[in-house]
Amino acid sequence: MKTQEMDQEQQTKKPLIFEDLLGLFGISILFLLGLLFSFLYASSMQNKQALAEKKKAEEIRKMRLTDQLEAKKKLSSYGWIDKEKRIVHIPIEEAMENVLKEEASKKPKASGVYLPGIQRPEK
Repeated sequence: MKTQEMDQEQQTKKPLIFEDLLGLFGISILFLLGLLFSFLYASSMQNKQALAEKKKAEEIRKMRLTDQLEAKKKLSSYGWIDKEKRIVHIPIEEAMENVLKEEASKKPKASGVYLPGIQRPEK
């Protein structure tokens, strides 16, 4: 009797081992699928972030170019700064030429540093 019970018990254990292995295999497949989906989600988020950064950088570049063009246009044109006080701005090239002419017409002054043996200018 005991042998029959043991045979019956062994027969019932075999399917349990198979079911356990099948369950373990299923759980490992689910775990691997979870890892795969999390990796795909993370990579798609990185792509979205990279695209957003590229778009923002392009917008900043366009704004800088626009600002540079406006500044260049203002520096190379005539216009009013204050109409009431009659103050105007002139192109930068013309302003630099005017400053050079003005400075060239002035008589140079002594630097204030006198080395021994050099005569001091008279006032």
